[in-house]
Amino acid sequence: MKRSLASWLADNPAGAVFATGLLGLLPLFGLGFAFFLPGAVPALLVLVRGPRHGLAIAMGGAGLLTFAMWLAGRPVPVGLIYSAWVLGPPLALAVLLARTGSLSLCLQIAVLAGVAMLVLLHQTLGDPEKFWAPFVRDLAQEMQRRGLPMDLEKEGLVETLARTLWGWVTALTMLLAMCALFLARWWQFQREQPGSFGAEFQQIRLGMVLGVTGAVLIAASIWSDLPLVDDLERIFLGALMLIGLAAAHRYKASGRLGAGWLWAIYMLLVLAAPVMVAALAGWGFVDNWLRSRMRVQNA
Repeated sequence: MKRSLASWLADNPAGAVFATGLLGLLPLFGLGFAFFLPGAVPALLVLVRGPRHGLAIAMGGAGLLTFAMWLAGRPVPVGLIYSAWVLGPPLALAVLLARTGSLSLCLQIAVLAGVAMLVLLHQTLGDPEKFWAPFVRDLAQEMQRRGLPMDLEKEGLVETLARTLWGWVTALTMLLAMCALFLARWWQFQREQPGSFGAEFQQIRLGMVLGVTGAVLIAASIWSDLPLVDDLERIFLGALMLIGLAAAHRYKASGRLGAGWLWAIYMLLVLAAPVMVAALAGWGFVDNWLRSRMRVQNA
């Protein structure tokens, strides 16, 4: 079934466009976990058919998404921005993966792109709290008009959300793009080399320099009150968490971790996300350090 789905998407451009648009609408109906799904389809087409095919599917899917959102009463620019957010980064990473064959390099480039974006935003737009506070207050008022019980002003969340919004959005974009790329790669291997994705995913790493930089920034964010440092910390925390997950899958594949423990990790990511993200990031740092040092010694 998984192999036939991948083949169907790769061999039917019209169906791939429709699937991209349909999957892109799922988060708008409350399925927030589905944000990474639409980007996986054009990414698959890049890996199987080439960048031109992937770009065509992405553009068709973006048009379908924008049209559907316009019918639902949302402005056309909103549909275009949303489409660019969910489809653009996975498409770019898929082109990189098709040319290099390295998931690790894709993760490293995604992290560096996130860092560059955050530095640019902080340098050009200044204090994020001052920039975003009016928008967050408008959102809080809209929530109250719709009868939602949360009072952002009273609970002091306006300043917190405004101060951290750039970091959360950038980190989320990086994570969604990587998850879409993982799914596209899995689909590709289901079609061409069934069972090969796991071994590739289990070896992803940031490398020595980025790994240490991430650890320093995470430590610095505890003692520093600088918004940029806090935002950068979120990027590296997300990347190291992915490496920790890859390590958990590698331990499971080698028999050192039971399937039940792997399921428990994913359940805890949902039920106790802050603690589990920190634990996986710590595991990811250690795993990245040991494998990067071994790679340097064997070079």
